[in-house]
Amino acid sequence: MEATSTQNITTIKPLLSLEDKLLARLESLRQSKVKSATLSDETSRAWIAKNLALIGVPSKLLDCCVEILEYMGDMRLVWLHLQECTGCSESLLRTEEPGFDTLIFDIFKLHYHDLILAASGHNSQKVLESISQTPYILLVEGSVSMGAQEQYITLAGKSGYEEAAHLIAHAQAVLAVGTCSSYGGIQSAHPNPTNSFALYEVFPQEIMHIPGCPPSDKNIIGNLLYVYLLGELPPLDELKRPLWAYAKSVHDLCERRGAFLAGDFVQSFDDPSMAQGYCLYKVGCKGPYSFNNCPKVKFNAKTSWPVQAGHGCIGCSEPNFWDNFGLIEKPISNESIKGFVPKFPPRLEPRITEVAYCDESALLEEVRINGGVLLDLDSSVVSYAVQKVDSSVSLESTESLEPVLMRYELAAMEANPALMLSTLESKGKQGSRLAQNYKTYLESSLARVRTLPTTSHSTNDMLAWLGGCYGLLEGLESLEDLAQAGAELLAKAEQFAYPHISPLGFKCKESSEMITLDSSKALNNMLAYRIGGLDSYGVCFSIASDLGSAFADLLLKWQIQGSIYVRGKMTTSKPFMRALAKPLHTKHTIIIAQIQDA
Repeated sequence: MEATSTQNITTIKPLLSLEDKLLARLESLRQSKVKSATLSDETSRAWIAKNLALIGVPSKLLDCCVEILEYMGDMRLVWLHLQECTGCSESLLRTEEPGFDTLIFDIFKLHYHDLILAASGHNSQKVLESISQTPYILLVEGSVSMGAQEQYITLAGKSGYEEAAHLIAHAQAVLAVGTCSSYGGIQSAHPNPTNSFALYEVFPQEIMHIPGCPPSDKNIIGNLLYVYLLGELPPLDELKRPLWAYAKSVHDLCERRGAFLAGDFVQSFDDPSMAQGYCLYKVGCKGPYSFNNCPKVKFNAKTSWPVQAGHGCIGCSEPNFWDNFGLIEKPISNESIKGFVPKFPPRLEPRITEVAYCDESALLEEVRINGGVLLDLDSSVVSYAVQKVDSSVSLESTESLEPVLMRYELAAMEANPALMLSTLESKGKQGSRLAQNYKTYLESSLARVRTLPTTSHSTNDMLAWLGGCYGLLEGLESLEDLAQAGAELLAKAEQFAYPHISPLGFKCKESSEMITLDSSKALNNMLAYRIGGLDSYGVCFSIASDLGSAFADLLLKWQIQGSIYVRGKMTTSKPFMRALAKPLHTKHTIIIAQIQDA
């Protein structure tokens, strides 16, 4: 009898929920280990419950998690110091729930840490050398020097690189604590005299980043807790940061955000409005470009955080923040930047193909057959290939149906800056306050807007509408100049020195056979940024980029199978095309479609 081979059979396992993972983890530990800690007292359960809430574990799983941690009490931690200032360790030392003594003795067994180690000299080195004989999790604080500068940091005769390489190779998990180990930190800022690098640039192992200068104790403890509970790293973003802590920007969470939306900005550091909660963007806050949960978890036993204390966020959890955010106490602008370092992350140059078609019908036929979508921004029409099924066709035969083109038109938008401003003023107290600040701080723009007629100029011409936005920001002589002003906006967007988008909030909404570009939130934000000191290059860059992201979100929702075809003058805008392509290019071919001249 011929044997049946199963080597090529692949079993697809369903994705487990967080609850399923924790229950499976507990069952596995019950069978393989004995408890090495006792955490059933109310004090322990209380701090565990608070940290579980922080990392997104439901309260109903508290008993399960407490028991897992009791089994994991023998897991050791090694904290390695490389090139750093010890600020990350200081942050952890100030933890209050649990206290540091409870943390290192009852649950996280801190086996080696230079600051608190009782042994010294040869005895401390013996502790470090013996660690690879038992399971451990490695936390690294500081960047690593390489090349001719490798010996700039040494540990017992070994270079920092050699010691880190040995420990990383044997660790159960590796956590880069702080911006220095995550991205190189200030040591790697230009001209990088110590030739320092982030860990992930040097070592091939998977490394989770917990950036910040320093990160909060909650982010360090929360991530350790996650690794202990599930035996794996939490979901990470593209910069290898845990989403539970770094998914939202500081700006999104900030208690001063309401003042930002009203255009109320501190004008200087001695401004009495500081105490009234006015926004610090004008004195350099980088909150919109920094992703961290500082406003939520704060520092020093949740006493305060930099913005609450009166200084803007400096973006310390972002790659190359020393180089790329220019002058710390000024808004970002072309004047405040000396040179952008694109190392983390690389600036996306979208993979885009340009194809010429003999006529309109040939292009539409290819879109239909390909099962794609055509975004025609000149005619403000979106053509979307779908398999349309009527009631006379059985579901079993739908796979054989050829796709048809659905046609969506972009709804008309108001392009007269005078009416845009009037609409803003009528939007409650916040809108009225923003309009008042616009009139105070953008007087030259207002003077020209006031000369425009108050008649509606509704259009679905994207370039003309962009001209209206530009007119609101910089002034406009005549409504006949809208298209020219739109082109000026795109040109300025190209000249912005940063790749950082100031988030605006454009949204595309689909209804029937119409697409509506919801710009109400974006108009508020663009004026707030301009009043707050972002230069016109930055605002124009953000408008073009945010529009690209809005259309990309719409196309992603449709779950397109084929290529994405784009037409129109907007295709010449690199910021727009980068933002459109970023979420799409891994799954779809992006094609700029052109019609050949007769």
